[in-house]
Amino acid sequence: MLIIRTKERDVTLRRKAIFTTLLLAGTLGATLPAQAELGGGFSANITMTNDYRFRGVSLNDEGFSLQGGLDWAHESGFYVGTWATNISDFNGASMETDFYGGYAGEKDGITYDIGGLLYHYPGGSNTDYFEVYGSVGMDLGFVSASVGSNYAFSSDNTGNDDNLYLYTKGDVVIPDTPFTVNLHLGYEDGAFANKKWDWSVGTSVAYQGLDFGITYIDTNLAGDNADATVLFSVGASF
Repeated sequence: MLIIRTKERDVTLRRKAIFTTLLLAGTLGATLPAQAELGGGFSANITMTNDYRFRGVSLNDEGFSLQGGLDWAHESGFYVGTWATNISDFNGASMETDFYGGYAGEKDGITYDIGGLLYHYPGGSNTDYFEVYGSVGMDLGFVSASVGSNYAFSSDNTGNDDNLYLYTKGDVVIPDTPFTVNLHLGYEDGAFANKKWDWSVGTSVAYQGLDFGITYIDTNLAGDNADATVLFSVGASF
């Protein structure tokens, strides 16, 4: 597999949506009879960006990307979901569809999340693979931080080698403004990369029901799809 095909739908990007869903689950369950029997609640998201960067690398040749997902979370902390995006040709596939499930919670001010993630590429040949992930963090209100890892098991589709991705990220609310600063640092080694670093710094703001973001992203790799870029995004959650 080529380095530019390393894929991870970074699950920490869904963390706030999952915890928000957990908080709203009771209300949503009361308003939707079918959900009332099942418990928990659903949420959805859609995002448009000028590039799909995954661990710092463009997976659609630095082109426009339309992404969306659907999540269900239970009051107990269990959740499942799916997320999809367009990508450049990957062994016959032009779309990435992720399926994931796990357990998230909080104890004594420490948040945690563990789960599994299947990367599926409809129409692709020898493309799908599976990861397990976990993270811990703290949320102090104006600042939150977490560390985590994703591990892909060795398989034919990963060149019979495993892969490890480690990361840390933080969000800082700028006082007296609607803006949040987002920081990320990641390290990857194994089947998909050889001691690769990626980092980003950006800001995000919610306005009129939409989420706007601008992020500077770079890696220690050479090549057009791994060089520094500025990512613009606009999205909405439901």
